[in-house]
Amino acid sequence: MTDAVSSYLLRVPSTLDQLEIVDAEIERVAAAMGFSVGARADLGICVSEAAANAMVHAHHERADLFVEIRWEQLPGALRVSVRDYGGGFDSGGIPDPTLPENLLKEHGRGLHLIHSLMDRVEVIRHPDGTSVVMTKNLPSS
Repeated sequence: MTDAVSSYLLRVPSTLDQLEIVDAEIERVAAAMGFSVGARADLGICVSEAAANAMVHAHHERADLFVEIRWEQLPGALRVSVRDYGGGFDSGGIPDPTLPENLLKEHGRGLHLIHSLMDRVEVIRHPDGTSVVMTKNLPSS
């Protein structure tokens, strides 16, 4: 794994109003790195989705529990880790949202969307929670 050039940690309470702060920070970091407007939008969608999942599903929107978002600027890429302290989940147990029987369901698309928009995604289970680690490569100039 490539070492980070720089990193930044943001801890936010598990309330959905904090997503504005998360989105503003990912926009700031991605813009400073030179990502296109479209890539910045992809990053914002994915990080906000991962953070919202942690807040709602892992922490049940308890403001006393924090979600940690770590940005790591790598040579030619941005790696973002969203960490919760909930009970975890089985990423293989999430139904495929593209199957006909799942198309109209209101939930279950977030991880699929993240995999579609990011260059690399890892779900890491910890004894006390889960991290979703997403990497977006800068296009070669």
